[in-house]
Amino acid sequence: MEMRVSLRVVVCPVLLIVLLPAFVFAVFAQSGRSWMNGFVFADSNTQGLAGANVELIGDQSNDRLKSVHLSTKADQDGSYSIKDIPYGDYTFRVTAEGYNKYEIKLYIGSDMLTQIHVKMKRKK
Repeated sequence: MEMRVSLRVVVCPVLLIVLLPAFVFAVFAQSGRSWMNGFVFADSNTQGLAGANVELIGDQSNDRLKSVHLSTKADQDGSYSIKDIPYGDYTFRVTAEGYNKYEIKLYIGSDMLTQIHVKMKRKK
């Protein structure tokens, strides 16, 4: 008796074994959370502005983001970092005593790093 193995019987389980883990990893690898970092400079191109307040304020017209208000202070060298940011539209604001407020609208993508460097201007 001759034993013949169908190509379909061999290939389908092999593809399932190879592709299923890749699909599961891709689905669970995206957290929907992002992070951002950067530097806040004084009115110089090299001097960091320690203690500057950096804020991300969620879009007030979006039910998912309207309660999101993330903030941090710039370190001694002017660097800042914010983690676990839900994706979406935000107002990015930087304030420091003696300097004009810096504010822009931006979109934070899912599972992405956003870097923003800000040069503050002194109040007159």
